[in-house]
Amino acid sequence: MYDAVTPSNIPGDATMIAGYADGLFANIPEIKHRFPQATVVSIAVRPTTPAQVLDVEPGDATPADAVEWCTKTMASTSNKELTVYCSSSAWPSVRSAFQSAHVTEPNYWIAHYDGDPSIPSGAVAKQYASNNDFDTSVVTGNWPGVDSA
Repeated sequence: MYDAVTPSNIPGDATMIAGYADGLFANIPEIKHRFPQATVVSIAVRPTTPAQVLDVEPGDATPADAVEWCTKTMASTSNKELTVYCSSSAWPSVRSAFQSAHVTEPNYWIAHYDGDPSIPSGAVAKQYASNNDFDTSVVTGNWPGVDSA
């Protein structure tokens, strides 16, 4: 799976692409136009925006926002069908926010730019490579909330 701020940077043969549903780089319409046959994964950067994934990183949502997104914005969707994107270093804080709130944890898409496409235990995807044009992730064979969409 690929993602990029500028969809034209994504390789033309991509079959799975993540794009932004909101924020400064909202680009899902452009991605769907350029890649009509691809699976498109929607990412929200604000906890008030419906999407398949919430982006938890500096400048975007916080761990507490992730709990709010799952319990309010996306309340009609099971947390087992939602995904939170975060760095491997932020993952413990995000998990702790859910555990402290006694809320079922969502799926996790972990960013760790080590060049290793191995998905960490407990995650459904890993963003393992980044260059100036696009990021590359690997996903499990069944991504709840994406494959079932």
